[in-house]
Amino acid sequence: MAKTNWNMWIVKMIATSLGAGGIFWYVGQHSVAFNDIITTFASVPLLIILLVEGIDKFVDMKDVLTSLYQQSSGATGYALVFAGALLGFFGILWALAGTMTLNVGSMSPAVLVVAGLLALYILAPETGDDEIILYLWLGATIATVAKYLTLIPAIPGLTR
Repeated sequence: MAKTNWNMWIVKMIATSLGAGGIFWYVGQHSVAFNDIITTFASVPLLIILLVEGIDKFVDMKDVLTSLYQQSSGATGYALVFAGALLGFFGILWALAGTMTLNVGSMSPAVLVVAGLLALYILAPETGDDEIILYLWLGATIATVAKYLTLIPAIPGLTR
């Protein structure tokens, strides 16, 4: 078992907490109802949930952000980690929100919130050993009585 680098863990936790704070602020500013979040979460295709879990395992296994830190040291290394986390967050957010918009049919604040939470999950430290998002997706699917259950995302021209 690899030894945890607590300095990097704290940096990743701060970055993830700031991201969560931003998402929760956005929820408050746009009055996103919890029901909308659950409905949107349940409408995420199973393939995307499995992909998020796989990417999370890869990011934790390869410790991508720590390798950015090791390219430099001190303040420059920490700045690289924050920049990498920020770019990673917005890149993942963009990809997931686009995929979810194709599936749901429109962009809404709830889509951005769910995509943001999934992106934060990927970037959060030490989440690669558990399938937390899969369990939450199953819970949302059960809560909506599988009304929004889809296995693969909508592909324009091929599906629907």
